Amino acid sequence: MASSLTNSLTIIRKEIVIYFVIPCFILGVIGGCLNVIIFLNLKTFRQSSCSFYLMIMSLFDIGRFFVNVLPYIMRFGYGIDWGLSSLFFCKLRFGMFTTCTLSSMTCLCLAVMDQYFATSFHIRWQQWCNIKLAHRLTTIFVFIWILHGIPYIILYDHIISPLTNTIVCQLTNNILNQYTTYGYYIILTNLLPFITIVFGLMAYYNARHLAYRTVPLVRRELDKQLTVMTLVQVLISFCVFVPFSTLNIISIFNTQQSDPVFQAILSLIGTITTNCFILSFTSPFYTYSCVSKRFRRQLKHVLYDVHVKRCQKNKIEPIQIKTDGTTNS
Repeated sequence: MASSLTNSLTIIRKEIVIYFVIPCFILGVIGGCLNVIIFLNLKTFRQSSCSFYLMIMSLFDIGRFFVNVLPYIMRFGYGIDWGLSSLFFCKLRFGMFTTCTLSSMTCLCLAVMDQYFATSFHIRWQQWCNIKLAHRLTTIFVFIWILHGIPYIILYDHIISPLTNTIVCQLTNNILNQYTTYGYYIILTNLLPFITIVFGLMAYYNARHLAYRTVPLVRRELDKQLTVMTLVQVLISFCVFVPFSTLNIISIFNTQQSDPVFQAILSLIGTITTNCFILSFTSPFYTYSCVSKRFRRQLKHVLYDVHVKRCQKNKIEPIQIKTDGTTNS
């Protein structure tokens, strides 16, 4: 009975991965690329520090799809673990995953902080909202998270598991393993969303009084648009991250439970919460399109007015050569 239930839960988990995560992967990569195209092509976005953070976040989200979601699909959807077949990928996977995840979370956090400063009534705080500072902060934090991921690249290796007597891709350093459990999963991945939510609430308070600020109309409309886009994204991220983080903590402190049925149920719930977490970085482009009419107009302008019409203008028409009926002798 227990074996049958466990097998059924495993099959359900596989079906969820195939029919939910694969569409998320496709839609997420397309949406991330469209975000980058829009943020790069419009001058109003290129000059905005918040837009810069959101563009870099989209780039790292695309990276997360390829270093985390695609291997996840292959492993749990099709039973192919690239970490076992390739030592290079075994070493690279988790280091790249932490770098992309922390960089993406940091960029969303910086974008929300930027909107808090941009919508502040204090001139001194508004000075923190500028594109040069955004470039510096992004470079610093990305460099920090790259350094943070290097030990994983060095210390992940193929070892023989004493429990199953098979090769597994695993950390070979107990100190780093303890840090990953408590420092990365419990502290870092919860601290960044907490800071984001706090600044999101303060930015929301400022945004409610945005109409009373004496700033140019174009700047006010841009601030309003970016504030709505970032705050809705924060809300979605919060809703999907809480169950994911909660289950991670339960799994960390529930190492003594060996009942296979319980483990299968926990694994199925883990798959559902992981899929919801994947949804959080699939959604940005579609969130922006839903909540911002201005973003939809900008999308149409970039895709049609800029790129389609440019392609039409660049078409080479046949060259007609006129002859005067004379020949060279």
